[in-house]
Amino acid sequence: MTEDHAEGHPADQIASSVRGPAADEAAAVAAAGRRRVELRQCALVPALGGLLGGSTVGMAESLKVLSAAFGTHDYSGIVYAVLLYGAVGLVLGSVLGLSARVLATLSGQVPEPARAWTLSFLVVSCSMGFIITRFILRRDLFDEADLSQSALAVLIAGFVVYAFGFYFVTRNALKKTFFSFILTVRGSGALYGGVLLFSLMMAFGNMLDNRAQADIAPRPIAPLLERRPNVLLLVVDSLRRDALGVYGASPLASPAVDQFARSAVVYEEAVAQASWTRPSIASLLTSMVPCSHQTFRKADVLPDSVETIAEVLQSHGYTTGNLVNNINVTASFNFDQGFDTFRFLRPDYPFRGTESSFPLTLYSALRLFWERYAVTDKRAERYYWDGDRVTDEGIAWLKVHGRERWFLMLHYMDPHDPYFPHPADGSGYDRIQHPQPRLEDQALMRELYAGEVRHFDRAFERLLAYLEEQELLDSTTIVLTSDHGEEFGEHGGFWHGSRLYDEQVRVPLIIRYPRADEDDGRRTRDQVRLLDVAPTLADLAGAPHGHGWQGFSLRREYALRQPKDRLALSQADFEGSVASSIRSPDWKYIRNDRISGPRLPTAGEEMYFLPTDSGEHKSLIDDGSARWAIERWRGDLAVIEAANCAEAAERWSRDSEAFTEEDCAALRALGYVDARDPRCAPM
Repeated sequence: MTEDHAEGHPADQIASSVRGPAADEAAAVAAAGRRRVELRQCALVPALGGLLGGSTVGMAESLKVLSAAFGTHDYSGIVYAVLLYGAVGLVLGSVLGLSARVLATLSGQVPEPARAWTLSFLVVSCSMGFIITRFILRRDLFDEADLSQSALAVLIAGFVVYAFGFYFVTRNALKKTFFSFILTVRGSGALYGGVLLFSLMMAFGNMLDNRAQADIAPRPIAPLLERRPNVLLLVVDSLRRDALGVYGASPLASPAVDQFARSAVVYEEAVAQASWTRPSIASLLTSMVPCSHQTFRKADVLPDSVETIAEVLQSHGYTTGNLVNNINVTASFNFDQGFDTFRFLRPDYPFRGTESSFPLTLYSALRLFWERYAVTDKRAERYYWDGDRVTDEGIAWLKVHGRERWFLMLHYMDPHDPYFPHPADGSGYDRIQHPQPRLEDQALMRELYAGEVRHFDRAFERLLAYLEEQELLDSTTIVLTSDHGEEFGEHGGFWHGSRLYDEQVRVPLIIRYPRADEDDGRRTRDQVRLLDVAPTLADLAGAPHGHGWQGFSLRREYALRQPKDRLALSQADFEGSVASSIRSPDWKYIRNDRISGPRLPTAGEEMYFLPTDSGEHKSLIDDGSARWAIERWRGDLAVIEAANCAEAAERWSRDSEAFTEEDCAALRALGYVDARDPRCAPM
């Protein structure tokens, strides 16, 4: 090779010197473009992973919620979860992506897309999933208490195993041509769209399946029911007995209720079996104490194995309807058992929430934040339907079914917080913004509460007027009661749910029997229980008592043979507080197994002699002279719980294994077993 050839032709050298700077500049521009694309992808890919990670968690929780919801006709929560959780995941993924872009800019190294997507998906799904799972376990399995160290360790280990397994499988899979499309906007968008479409199909398909279940066609009265009454059961949520004029409040407090009571039986010593809505109404409908029907925690669902008064009357030929005004007793918790018409009067929840989206953890947190810090204009329809609207709905139902033999349950929420002034002015006082009210707020709270009672009273008056106008009043048994009361600082606390003092469990109970007039009105001081209502209504209808019922008919059995000191068991398992109480007209024993919250007493026992201490302020638990009473009531509570709680629930659900004669003798004496109860051996 010649020297000239080795060094190149001079023309080539000249051309090379001309092309070199342009080519380098073009290469630099191309490299910069590729760098921008890589950095943009570095930020975008984690956002896509976060979107799908969040929507996966939402899908999982919504399916968990729907799997526990028995009779709900609302599957829209699954769509809500995919959208809400996906949006949160997208935000978290975008934060991760921006962080990755900053690091890539500083270090000069761009992470592999498959690795970035997988890590973002895992960070979002594991963080959201861990927080939500821990919250659900704490609420559903640990009675609002913190998880034990062992349970927390198992939970963490489970997420670690999931993360490592998902990482190694997915990272390699995303490198394959078939799956790599997920790393693009179109690919992740298509996958997310598929998940959203699936949820829409589930929600819309369920709506179509249930579109005809809103009501039934009118039907004639069966011959055996022609002489039987209609039944109207009115539950006024959170109504204290002493808020009504008939129970000692001002005559101006509730004139319509007072007028109604003049032709009814007023039970002065009626005791609810729980101090919050779900377990108390479950006891009202099933004639069972909470630990028997097993529906007293926030996640509990009314079992199919119980038999409600609605099922008994429905099978006996009654047309049954329930207009529910509290999400705690909706079809999601299986409270639609036995109702031909069951409708949840859904309020205008924030962000267009629904019955099936309400239990979602993120929605609950978002709703609480919104209502506590962002809402300035409070309106009743955002929380419940007020008395006027409930009465309107009740009248509308009666216009269709009023000439049948019917059982209708209406749920009024006016005395429940938030307390609103009437007429409304955009203000209100509620538990969300005031979880622990100041003691000096008592006067304001009581004033607003009394106004809500008056508002209900006017709606009740209009309902009675309609019944009279339609000539239905004399052929209808009307029960007016409450699921529980409300505390206004009597024992240092407020609201309801966690304790069993009389302001929370001693409730109004007024029953107007058919063809009654003002001369038929009377008052009775015999202690009765809400679980006695269902047997009373069954007897009036000529129907048999339901399987496992523990109450007694107030019309027949109480009048003929029941002792006046029939004991009332109440139970609480709410937000970390666990307690049981047993009450007679004279004595009340409370066993606090666990108490949580400020201003609440420590766990232990309390004993009150009600004739001299009706406010339950002077516990006799350390009084030696009352030792005999304490031992007696402690033993009675143990006997009732042993027979009617977990073990008893298993017995009757296994087709009524019989109690021993000794069990039955003790339970008959305490009033918790009927002579006709199949669990009892003949005596």
